[in-house]
Amino acid sequence: MVPAMPLLPAALVNRLLPQLRPLRRGALASLVREDIFDFYGRLLHPQLQLHRVFARVLSCREEGDSSLVLTLAPSANWRGMQPGQHVALTVDIDGIRHTRRYSPSVLPGGQVEITVKRQEGGLVSGWLHEQAKPGDYLELGQAEGDFVLPATPPAKLLLLAAGSGITPLLAMLRALRAQAYQGDVVMLYYGRRRANLAHLTDLASFPGLRLHICLTGEAPGDGESSGRFSAAQLDELVPDAAERRAYACGAHGFVASVRAVWQARALPALADEAFTPPVWQAADDLPITLTFARSVGQLPGRTGSTLLEQAEALGLRPAFGCRMGICNTCSCHKRTGAVRDLRTGLVSTEPDEAIRLCISAPVGDVILDL
Repeated sequence: MVPAMPLLPAALVNRLLPQLRPLRRGALASLVREDIFDFYGRLLHPQLQLHRVFARVLSCREEGDSSLVLTLAPSANWRGMQPGQHVALTVDIDGIRHTRRYSPSVLPGGQVEITVKRQEGGLVSGWLHEQAKPGDYLELGQAEGDFVLPATPPAKLLLLAAGSGITPLLAMLRALRAQAYQGDVVMLYYGRRRANLAHLTDLASFPGLRLHICLTGEAPGDGESSGRFSAAQLDELVPDAAERRAYACGAHGFVASVRAVWQARALPALADEAFTPPVWQAADDLPITLTFARSVGQLPGRTGSTLLEQAEALGLRPAFGCRMGICNTCSCHKRTGAVRDLRTGLVSTEPDEAIRLCISAPVGDVILDL
């Protein structure tokens, strides 16, 4: 977070930023050091940066019993986003930069809204809940991800959300509403308790949305359902699921359950995204040899944890972002060896391939270009 002590007005800075394009690329780019420009630019205004995007916190409000909604105004360096994509949000806590990924909604005037669910023991979510206030500046990455609606939305949609998985689906719904979408939308929204569910008021305002609240930790009220996602529940609540384009977002276990039903029934294409990393499920945890070709050489490893976790445990600091296989920040060249994709269970033995360290566990000896 950057202190709100600007010497220049934000309107002037954001008119100036597009004029800096020659300094970002082309002949002049080689003459300007970004770190020096950003250092002095920041003294004038937190948003005066060559490439980086800082967003001013316009408002903070509580949503449900555990979510904080931040309304942000990004600088003119922001390139926009498609509903359903995610962004990196970076904060400085005790001199250390911490990055987490969120799925914003785009609001009128180029503002964005990010919902931060407080996680038990969560460093960044707890800090944002306790410290963020209007007038502060937060750093945003550019939008990434392909969990988005097609250019022409289908006539019938099914949205399945669990917990924080509501945020990219809410962004899609808001975009559809702005387009005066006339299609048929059904949503199944899962949470432990009704008080945990965020954005219910907004969901109720979406015209034509058939919303099914599904509670897993308390008795349902009138018109609500109970229990985790299952094929039987899908049949009861959405008997025409086979006719709908489906989008699912939630924790890895929830998304895996939805995917399993779709695969077992050969239902039409499902788009899904998990906001927690997959968990290694193999019963055996065997010793192997990991070779980090560009750094520490051969070291003992095991098949029971991801390559990112093992590299970090050995003192390496590979780049990472989401830690759930979405952002590709931890992409690494694997020279040889077999790895398992923890999201799908598929094993790849191809040499010279790019893998994501955060969702790849070694099956045998592996050589990494790291």
